[in-house]
Amino acid sequence: MRAPRRGLLRKKPRTRMEEVTARTREEGRALARRQRAEARRAIRAQTEGLEEVRVRLRGGALETRRRLRPGFAPVARLLSAIAPFFTGSLLFAVRLVAAVPLLLLAAAQAAIGWSATRGVDAALASGEVLQRVVTPFRTAAFVGVAAAVALGASQFADYRGVAVDASAYAGELGATAPVPIIDKEAAGSAHLWILLPLAAVALCLVLAAYRRPRLAAAVSICGMLGLAVAIAIDLPQGLDSGRAGIAFSGSEARLLEGFWAEVSASAALMLSGALLALYSRGVTDQRRANRRGTRRPARARSSQSDVGGVSPRLQGS
Repeated sequence: MRAPRRGLLRKKPRTRMEEVTARTREEGRALARRQRAEARRAIRAQTEGLEEVRVRLRGGALETRRRLRPGFAPVARLLSAIAPFFTGSLLFAVRLVAAVPLLLLAAAQAAIGWSATRGVDAALASGEVLQRVVTPFRTAAFVGVAAAVALGASQFADYRGVAVDASAYAGELGATAPVPIIDKEAAGSAHLWILLPLAAVALCLVLAAYRRPRLAAAVSICGMLGLAVAIAIDLPQGLDSGRAGIAFSGSEARLLEGFWAEVSASAALMLSGALLALYSRGVTDQRRANRRGTRRPARARSSQSDVGGVSPRLQGS
């Protein structure tokens, strides 16, 4: 094959529009290059100005410091002299703040230890006092006094009553609302208040039995009489509904707290009398031993006053 001729590779001639466009591009590029160069020169000039300002400010500060150094020397020496005291006081304040919780903890431990020691000592002392004071005989006497007082107080409490329509209150209604009770009577009205003087006599007998244990049996007898009255008189009358049972349908008589207090107080009197009689043996033996111990020194004094086994009366003769 033959090589193509050179005349065939000639460029096409540009039109007027293309020439104007190419020229505009070249001018724009040249303008952009000039603008970038001017911007770089402006930035460089600003940077050099700032650097110069920095250098001048640094130099002025150093010169001011050099000139003011002799005037600040006394102040620096004063501050250096005060600094140890200031730092010491600050450190002391910090230590004090840190030591407050430790001091409170130590004080709490000391208070707890002191309270525990005093509490143990007080408990031991109280135990010793109670061991000397609270004896079985005195406890039985105290129970007897309380039972006699309770027997007298029970006479003023209601011992019976009539529950109206008790069957209707057997379910959930009875758990919500109590059964209405009417026709209540005091315990003393059932037996003409006879247990009031009996309670007073029982109280006097308990107090007397503390000194004379032989009267302890009488205390039990008073309790038996109170229990007999409660069972023989109060119980039948308490279970009788009377007119209220006739007037209201479904009613029933019930024994109230007065009856049970009366029975409990009488039983406690019986028990107290039995315990007083039981514990009085040791008390009487101790009293006899104490009396014998008080008589012995008198005999010893009479024997010491004798000379050679002869009494003073015979010595004068």
